[in-house]
Formats: sequence, structure tokens, C-alpha cells
Amino acid sequence: MLCLDGRIIPELNPENPGCSSDKKGDWYWRRLLAVGTPRTGFQQIRALWVYREDEKAMYVHLADDADPARVQWSASWEAAPIISFRGAANASVTGLTLAHGYRGVVFEQGARHCTLRGCTIGPWDAEGVFLRSGASDCLVEGNEIFRGAYEDWVPHDTSPELYEIWLIHKAAGFWDRVGIDMVRLGAGNRIHANHVYETFDGIDLGDSDTESLSIPLYDPDAGRDTEIWENVIERTRDSGIELGVGCIDVKVHHNILRQTHGGLRYKLPRIGPVFIYRNLLIDGAPYNIWYSMDDSPAEGYVYHNTIIGGKAALAWQLRRKTPIGTPNWHHLNNLVIGSKGFFEPWHGEIEPNFTANYNVVVGGGRPFPNDPAKDSNSRYVEAVPLAPGFPPTPLPGSPAIDAGMDLSTYFHGKPLPGCEPGYFKGKAPDAGAHEVQ
Repeated sequence: MLCLDGRIIPELNPENPGCSSDKKGDWYWRRLLAVGTPRTGFQQIRALWVYREDEKAMYVHLADDADPARVQWSASWEAAPIISFRGAANASVTGLTLAHGYRGVVFEQGARHCTLRGCTIGPWDAEGVFLRSGASDCLVEGNEIFRGAYEDWVPHDTSPELYEIWLIHKAAGFWDRVGIDMVRLGAGNRIHANHVYETFDGIDLGDSDTESLSIPLYDPDAGRDTEIWENVIERTRDSGIELGVGCIDVKVHHNILRQTHGGLRYKLPRIGPVFIYRNLLIDGAPYNIWYSMDDSPAEGYVYHNTIIGGKAALAWQLRRKTPIGTPNWHHLNNLVIGSKGFFEPWHGEIEPNFTANYNVVVGGGRPFPNDPAKDSNSRYVEAVPLAPGFPPTPLPGSPAIDAGMDLSTYFHGKPLPGCEPGYFKGKAPDAGAHEVQ
């Protein structure tokens, strides 16, 4: 890990196929080091470096051909995390600043009932917090987590130029850099009230080795009973939250995802049930909720969320590999205000087969235009007036008021989480994350 003025600069990886396979390509490491990224050179990616094992040498190039001798450098060759809960029980770390490690904090080797609370974690290189190898019943709460990269993250938009901040790592570096990453962990872990920003993914539950239905899960119970709530995730160059693997009894609720690239992304959750509710997704660029890769046979419930800005609330990118689709997913009582409304196929090759109903939508995007009976109780309207200030809340009397379905018996005759009897005020629940009237 190499830092300039305390901030991490991207490292090129000659072993990355995108960086090494085509020596005439735009992402070949020697070309990148010489002239920078294809579209912007060294404008967005203001420094690059590579270590050559065969030469025992490090090469660096700075924007404007600046003299490396005139800036402050620091480096660490240590791959161990700053702190590791390794097989520990009932241990806690509170109120520390943890900076300049390859990883910030790792929960591993069956760590259980351990707590990380109120810490500042950044800069770091690979992950801010990493839960793996059977960690269970652990709590990550109230931390500030950021990567601290020597790159320009503002403004946030979908331009190909700004996208190179992600591509430099994906196409030529060491792949994703994640705020809170959960892989092959145990059950009952809780991720609460953290502020995660300027990373590639915000919070991930998954396993990159099993991101195809043709590959068996390492353990279907991995991540069971994970709860992710009241976190603020913003300015990510890729997903705000990613969900995959078994996703059994997983709850994702009351989070704020703001200015994320992929919003909430499903990497084929397999089993479920997974419950996604009372979240705010604001100004996703380009999408807010994203089905990608293979089909998702999991039982999933997406309800009482507010989605404002970006293109469509729900993007569909499923390929024609199997006839499954997403038949067990339910989208209910959501409020959507976006340029393309509720749904956009976006390279999807199969017809949508989820359930969608009782949503209130500005911007169109009906998921079943040829079969309106499938979405007969949703309201597609011209506008939903919002109260001033944050969070975005519908005004009394707007189309979102009393527009939802009572979900107190929707989960096989039982309430969906957060929808116990008496949970709404009026004749019916209001659409969106906030009950108004």
C-alpha cells in the first residue's frame, strides 16, 4: 500500500487479465503508467504505481508529471489487518482511529459476540471491516468508514470519465474495495448505524466464488440472520449494498443509500426469506435496485421503501440462462420518483416474473404493460408533493397517502417485519418509507 499525503493511490496489477492480457490495450499496465486512463489520463486518477517483483522496483507516475521527491510518501507492505478478532469471544474495540492498513478490522476464525463500535476506519486499501470464516453474533456499530483514496470523488454522476475511478481497480488493479464485507461468515451478525462513504461497495453480503446458479453454495446458512440497519452509505463508485448467497432471514432496513452507483444490488440470493424495508434510496446513478447476473430464486420482500432520483427504481439485467427469473420476489408499498419510473429491462433477456403491486410511481415504467392485472393496485401518477427538508416525506393528501396494502398478514399469514398489526395510521398504509397520515 502506497500513500501520497496520507491518501491511498491506485496500484496496478499486472496479473489482472484486463491489465496484462492485451499488451496493446488501453488498460495494459505499462500504457496506464505512461499516459493514465483512456478517457481522462491523470485528471481523475491523479497518481498510479506498480511494483515489479522481477526487478525489485516500484514505479510511480503523478498527474502533471509532478516530481515524486516533492511530496510526502508513506508505504506499508503488511497485509495483516490493523485489528483482528481471531477466534475471540465477547471482545470489543471502541472509539479508536484505525488508519493506513491493508484492512481495517477483521472478524475471523469463528469470532463470536465481538463488537466494533464508534471507530474511525480509514484510509485502508482492501476492506474497512471484513467478517469471514464463521464470525457470528458480532456487532459493527456507529463507525465512520471510508477508503481515503487519492482520487476525485465529487461530483457524483454516471459519466464515463468518473467511472474510470472504478475501472482502474476492476480492469487493471486488485478489484473491489469494500467498506463492510461479509463472506462465509456465521449467523446473527449485525451492521448498525455506520457511515460508509467513498468506497467501491458500501456493505456486501456474498461470496464472489458462487455468483452463478451453476456453482453450489459453500454453505447455504452463511450469513443467516444478518441484520443491516440505520446505516448511511453514500458516494460509492459501485453498489451501495450487495446481497447474495443463501440470504436466509436477512433484514435490510432503515438505511440511507445516497449517490451510489448501483444502489441495492442482488447477486442472485438463493433461498431467503430476505426482507428489505423502510430504506431511502436517493439519487442513485444510474440505478437504485438492480437485479444482475443469474436469476434469483430466493423468497424476497421489498416494501415500504422510498426511491427518489436516478433512472428506474428497478433495473433488470438477467440473462437467458435458466427459466427461473425472480418468481418469489415481492415489491409492495414503495414510493418511486424517478426519470424512468418503476422498471427498466436494461439488457434483461427474460420477462419479469416478480410480484409488484400497491406502489406509487412517478415516471412510468410499468413492469407488465401487456398484463395490467398483475399491477392493478399501483398508482402511476404525475407527481407526489414532498415536504421540505430531509428525509423526503410525502405531504398529507398526496397520492402516496393510504395507497398501500396492509402487510400484517402478507408473510404466509404473518406480519412482514415492521408491519405488525396497527403499524399504520389511516385507512391503509402510506406508500414509502414514512407513515404520514
